[in-house]
Amino acid sequence: MSQTTIQRQSILSTLVIFAGFGVGALNLIVLQPKILSTEQWGLTRVITEAAVLLANVATLGTTPVIAKFFPFYKRHLRPNEIDLPAITMGFFAIGMAVVLLMLQILKPQIVLIFGKNNPLFSPYYFTLSLFILFQGTFLYMELYAWFAGKTILANTLKELVFRLLTTACLLLFGWQLVSFDGFMQLFACIYLPATAILIYMIRKHHGLPLHFRISKVTRRLKYKMLSLGSFVFMTTISQIAFVVCDTLFLASMYNFSQAGVYAVAQYFGQVVEVPMRSMQTSSVPLISEYWRAKNMTGLLSVYRKSCINLLVAGIGLGGLILVNLHNIERYFPSAYAAMVLPLAVLIVSRWINLGTGLNSMLIQLSTFWRFDFASTLVYSVIGIPLNYLLIRNFGMMGAALANVIAMTIYNGIRFVFLWKKFGLQPFTWRNAAVLLGGSALIAAVYIIPAHSNLFIDGILRSLLFGALFVFMVLRFHLSEELQALWEKWRTKLWPR
Repeated sequence: MSQTTIQRQSILSTLVIFAGFGVGALNLIVLQPKILSTEQWGLTRVITEAAVLLANVATLGTTPVIAKFFPFYKRHLRPNEIDLPAITMGFFAIGMAVVLLMLQILKPQIVLIFGKNNPLFSPYYFTLSLFILFQGTFLYMELYAWFAGKTILANTLKELVFRLLTTACLLLFGWQLVSFDGFMQLFACIYLPATAILIYMIRKHHGLPLHFRISKVTRRLKYKMLSLGSFVFMTTISQIAFVVCDTLFLASMYNFSQAGVYAVAQYFGQVVEVPMRSMQTSSVPLISEYWRAKNMTGLLSVYRKSCINLLVAGIGLGGLILVNLHNIERYFPSAYAAMVLPLAVLIVSRWINLGTGLNSMLIQLSTFWRFDFASTLVYSVIGIPLNYLLIRNFGMMGAALANVIAMTIYNGIRFVFLWKKFGLQPFTWRNAAVLLGGSALIAAVYIIPAHSNLFIDGILRSLLFGALFVFMVLRFHLSEELQALWEKWRTKLWPR
């Protein structure tokens, strides 16, 4: 695949991701509060969060093995000799069968835990198995779609089509064309169309060769595949377990309404982290090349620029949300009022993650990638019990506080490792200036008396904060990249 093709697919995929994010915002902020009760919304979130964890468990570590080793098979074997799809498919089938079987065996215990405060859970328990089956199959097939040159298709199905189908389900229920039973049945099968399309396109382009005789490549690489698959599998599962545990704990200790309301606060926090997803993808080739060349100056430059630029983006996006907290409270139904303070705390946790830059990518792409597994494991081992204890005592606020504490420890470990091991220390006075100056601007704009119309107030408040923050960043030269971009456009728009 040429460099031009890679760049084209990256741009199109980014556009698809942002389009999907926009549809997700429509679903979560506009449609969902008006169509579903907080309990009904909480049920869908619990199903989704549990399915994310268990669908990844069902893959049994096959996805990183496919991503890493499938190119070797294609390079060294003829298509009718490639046995990796058959082998990984066998592992995936076993993993999925075990997960679905355990869900049935443990049904009484699971229903007791989640159903005691949530009468909706037991009647719709079956939807969890369907969601896991279709989502897990999609996760497995997605890797082969990438190698078949269908990256844009896979991203479109995952990021956009899934959310558009969610929109359709919400509208069908909102217009009373289906009952809530019908809505949940459709929701449980929401990954089915995307999975069917993906399988059809992969088979059509011969991207899934099935050969059942053990090849020479498998004999040579089997131990490396088992080692890598095990490490990445455990890392992924522990990380996902921490991410979803707060929603599951809220649902089991309190009720689905609490879990549903908290999910909206989480969404606002995820908005703040959007810039990191884009930067991670674009920085991988550069970081890999710097590690290969042992270019520590280049690595420090990437690390330092990622810390300051992601912090600027995070303070900017987070600030727009924080100065409008009272408008968010006015916009949503009264049942969502409890999410406002946890939302603010969650944004602080995202600032911690963004402000420490691409530390995760730097470690993952180095020869010390096993440290990434260790630090992620520590993150989960500390974070999950911490979530349990704080949620039991403080509810949603406890979940948000646990997130801040765990995120601080997690990024602190990685910061110290990169500093002590490689001498990479990314912070300068500019990082403190962005954090302190941005926080002061947020506080100043927030305390301005509110306009009676929340939409007018939101627009004016957002414009004021945005203008002041951009002025601060440019006036004090806090980001070299933004400064260069500003000078470029200023020269074009106002030539001397």
